[in-house]
Amino acid sequence: MSSFTLTPVEKGIMRCQHTGGFSHEDVRALANFFHDYHGKLLIDLQGSSGEECAHHMKQFRPMMPTSAIFGADIDPATLEIPDSYYTHEVRHFQTEDQALVWLREQ
Repeated sequence: MSSFTLTPVEKGIMRCQHTGGFSHEDVRALANFFHDYHGKLLIDLQGSSGEECAHHMKQFRPMMPTSAIFGADIDPATLEIPDSYYTHEVRHFQTEDQALVWLREQ
C-alpha cells in the first residue's frame, strides 16, 4: 500500500495526503509525480508529525509544484531553498481553508 494518496480537490488543485512511512518505491513514485504534475498541490499531513516528513520534504522541495502544506507543524527551514527560477512557491498553513485560499490566488 502506498504511503500517500492523490485525489482531485478542484480544477488545477490535487490533494496529496500522507498516510504512512515512505518506502523506496513510494519515494520514486512521488518524485515521478512531481516531475510530471504542473498544477497546484494541497499537501495534507494530518496524522503525521513534522519530523516524520522533514527528511523527505527537504529531498522533494526543489521539484515540488506550487504547494500549500497543512496538518502538521513544519520547521520553516525545511521549506527554504535558494531562490531559483526553477522552483515554485511552497508555504505552510495552520488550516486547510487557509491553504486553499492561498492556492486559489496563485
